[in-house]
Amino acid sequence: MSHLWLPLALLFQSDSTNDLRTELYTSFPLIVAVLCRVQFSILINDLSDSGADAAAGKKRWISLLPRPAACVIVLLFLVLGYAAVLLGSGSLRTILAYTVSVLLGMFYSLKPFRFKKRGALGLLVYALSATTIYVLVPWTWLDAGLWPLMFLVAAVGSDKWIQIHFHQVIDYSADLKHGTRTYAVHAGLDRARSTLKPASFTASLCLLGTTAYVVFLASHIVARAIVLLSLAAVMAASWVYTVRIRNRQTPNSSALVRELPWTYLGLTYLVFYVLPTLLFSFSAWQEPRIWILVVLSFLFLVCISMQSFRYQYR
Repeated sequence: MSHLWLPLALLFQSDSTNDLRTELYTSFPLIVAVLCRVQFSILINDLSDSGADAAAGKKRWISLLPRPAACVIVLLFLVLGYAAVLLGSGSLRTILAYTVSVLLGMFYSLKPFRFKKRGALGLLVYALSATTIYVLVPWTWLDAGLWPLMFLVAAVGSDKWIQIHFHQVIDYSADLKHGTRTYAVHAGLDRARSTLKPASFTASLCLLGTTAYVVFLASHIVARAIVLLSLAAVMAASWVYTVRIRNRQTPNSSALVRELPWTYLGLTYLVFYVLPTLLFSFSAWQEPRIWILVVLSFLFLVCISMQSFRYQYR
């Protein structure tokens, strides 16, 4: 859910004529719709990978249930998601965007498509699926302009590409053993690692561009100063953190810093966790009820900070 907060916060800020109170109330069913669609895709993926996960010692709660009960739970998330879309927005554009995101999520995991086993196409479909639900659905929901859409597509799409690319690299041995033809398995570990570096650089540029757009949107010099100071502080902390972890030389806990540059790690933390809280705070000075979203996004910031400091991928 963390990738929803930036689009929502940025779309609130991007239109100076919007009714923030109305958009706040409209965002509640949007949050439910996104949550249900994301959970639907996760569970579909867990069910389709249940055999390989069991062989690898991975436990997924949905796989422990009888298959009919598991399918009912998955369908309930889908039905609840569409109910939230129809009640909260109901526009044809939003319904179409939501449907595309559902189909892409299914195509990524399920046969006969199962794009996760089709090399680089898996990376592309995963990134498109995430971008559709986190960016296109909120954009159509709030009927926003084109400029924020372009920056959000670049930021979310590139970051989600890196996320799945990174996990395929560190899952290489297990995927190779079980015959899952991910991009990393198809290209080879060395090739997958070598292409992850320029992809991380591209994503960093997209995230930096989004940060610059946020600075441009800020109407007050104090708000701009806060964003720029946050950028400097987060990047400095990212550099210190990665140097400290690398000096420990513990392979499990340093998977992030071993495979990904500190610049990317700092920028993704800033853009998807720090900036939403700041942007919601700026909006809350105009509409106090938005402090609800400030608190919610801040809780995500705290959780991701704790997770980052003790990160150990399993």
